[in-house]
Amino acid sequence: MWNPINVKTTYSIQKGFCQPDKIAERCKEQGFEACAINDLMNMSGVPEFHKACKSNGIKPIIGCDFEDFSLFAKNKQGYFELIQFTSGYNSENFKVMKSLKELSSSGNVAFVIFNDTSSKMSSVCSKMFGKNFYNIKQDGIYYVDESDAEAHRVMILSGMKINLKNIRSVTDEKWQENGNKKFFDSTDFYLKERPDNHKEIQKLVDSCEDYEITAKPMLPEFQCPDGLSQDDYLKHLCREGWRSKLTSDVLTTEEIKQTYLDRVKLEMDVIFNARLSGYFLIVQDIVRYVRERGWIVGPGRGSAAGSLVSYLIGITNVDPIKHDLLFERFYNEGRNTKDNISLPDIDLDVPPSHRDEVIDYIKDLFGEDKVAQVITFTRLQGKSALREVLSRCSSVGYSETNEITDHIPETQEISDKISASGESSVIMWALKNNVDNLKSWCFINDHDELQGDLSREFELAIKLEGSIKSKSTHACGVVISKNKLSDICPVIDNKSGDPVAAFEMQDLESQGHVKFDILGLNVLTKIMEICNDC
Repeated sequence: MWNPINVKTTYSIQKGFCQPDKIAERCKEQGFEACAINDLMNMSGVPEFHKACKSNGIKPIIGCDFEDFSLFAKNKQGYFELIQFTSGYNSENFKVMKSLKELSSSGNVAFVIFNDTSSKMSSVCSKMFGKNFYNIKQDGIYYVDESDAEAHRVMILSGMKINLKNIRSVTDEKWQENGNKKFFDSTDFYLKERPDNHKEIQKLVDSCEDYEITAKPMLPEFQCPDGLSQDDYLKHLCREGWRSKLTSDVLTTEEIKQTYLDRVKLEMDVIFNARLSGYFLIVQDIVRYVRERGWIVGPGRGSAAGSLVSYLIGITNVDPIKHDLLFERFYNEGRNTKDNISLPDIDLDVPPSHRDEVIDYIKDLFGEDKVAQVITFTRLQGKSALREVLSRCSSVGYSETNEITDHIPETQEISDKISASGESSVIMWALKNNVDNLKSWCFINDHDELQGDLSREFELAIKLEGSIKSKSTHACGVVISKNKLSDICPVIDNKSGDPVAAFEMQDLESQGHVKFDILGLNVLTKIMEICNDC
């Protein structure tokens, strides 16, 4: 049976156009048994792809394309070996061959060359990897439907920073350098069954196990003083906070005292049952470090202010009983299942000038190789997707582009309305709800088709929505691992040379990694300056 094993998702930034959920749904429609992700030089799309395949009954196979060759994990151990190889990969590093030999000896990773006609190359690879070497004839799958080809080209043009009208000025050397010319010569890079190499593909698919990559939270060990357990140390800190914060002018009656007592017992039962004491102790220690240096830390952002335990141990400065705040809004044990414990989410605000020092302290506490900042991706959404198409296609001028996109709301402004409508596209929502403002350029006719002078551009923009345009370091995300991070999560260097966990925040959490939000807030610096001047 033929199976797609060379899929480039949108995480192959401005190269791949496949959305993981759409590729999995199409595989299910076509009756495929398995599908393999093979993104270019990164594994950031793996969690989303794996989840989408599982939801559609497709066996997910995890791979990575290193340009001259691809590697595929045959089992869970191979998945971790692939992560380690990806985290340390440098095409100019002499250690690559040594690492490949180590992978070949483990037998947990398959080595694949696509469309290689050189018998000499195949002979060398076959000798090194033996039965784990595959020479497979299958072109890359860059988009789901053939009709996506034009939108994919717009994305390619965006990456090359040129417009459609001046594409003829691109030199042959430039095309060779980026390898994009093939996408303008053909539309044959979509998902369909192809006649070639079924047996070799099936051999690879059969050799790959169907394994799970999600995990329960792997909290790093917090070292408590005096040999106390984490639960006992949390109780100790709560008692100290009770004595210092819940004085007689707060506990004015026995009834009020009992209210506080019942609340702290309830919260502790939930925290202990979910084995979350370590999480609260880590956050408490970070806050303590900030305050001891005379820096201001935020009093308590969002629902975290609903926890009395957080207030007593000094994480927040807000008394939730006094302000009638619910613990259940912050953390509800109903979120937990037998197989998964959901972590709380406590955001910390610190002065931007000291954020790096706070992160350095966390590295000193848990180990530099276990702590990293987190990657984030900029996705084209309604307004930005339409602007991209209008620009690359040179459809209208700058001022008219602004006029049109002014009628496309920002995603966050209408997130609730989008959710309620069941509509996934911001542009389609705008066409249905801002009819009069957009009808000069595009509207939906009686047959539910787009019509108007710019209907083609609107259609392309709708296809582009959700595709990744760029990557950067998350403004506040920090991950703390129980293990060496690059062994269990792909790690890359950002522009500053700092290590960055290459899974997004929600994906890190699904993999069992513990993430914290440490945000540099300018207003805290201003407050500190005012206080110092007084």
